Amino acid sequence: MSEELTWLANSDVTWAGYCVTLARGLKPDELVRRLARDEPGPLGEYTGGTLEDFLGRRDAPARAAVRYGSSAGLSFAVAYGDWPGSTGPGFTDGLSREAHIFQLSYESENPKVPPPSFSYFHQETYLCGFDLCPFPDVRGIAPELILRDVQAAGIAGEEDRDAAHAKSLSVLEARFGLSLPRRQILEGLLPAATI
Repeated sequence: MSEELTWLANSDVTWAGYCVTLARGLKPDELVRRLARDEPGPLGEYTGGTLEDFLGRRDAPARAAVRYGSSAGLSFAVAYGDWPGSTGPGFTDGLSREAHIFQLSYESENPKVPPPSFSYFHQETYLCGFDLCPFPDVRGIAPELILRDVQAAGIAGEEDRDAAHAKSLSVLEARFGLSLPRRQILEGLLPAATI
């Protein structure tokens, strides 16, 4: 199994889980500007841990921020801090204009334990998406973009939720060419901005 995206199934990116936005057709700075829905607040370079610590301070300028960059032809933004309710599913206005946007999120600390999810948008349209769990219900106006791949991967009925999560991420890697640089995200310095 590839490590290009599947590593998300077995790694804690933030205390809350992960919220990743990948973009094809946007430079990283433009992706962050769109995520901020205004002007982002540049913070300098941070590791994931130091950004979480900074956002937890009382004098922090915001409660949520992203670290961002590009890799393998994709721009990426990874959310930190109190991101649930600030970004991720439901925050897509203007994001996918003239770009392909792929969102992955998993609120691992939510007491309701929602499944990890995937959404694909283009030209302000929700093309397809599904929960990355043993019960993948592919939705959107173009489910055919991913439905056969999901069915062929044997995700439906997989008894191990973590295995279903990893299989789902593997399907996304193969079908859409998605990746996220593990070492850079978990250990490296990246530019950060409040959103």
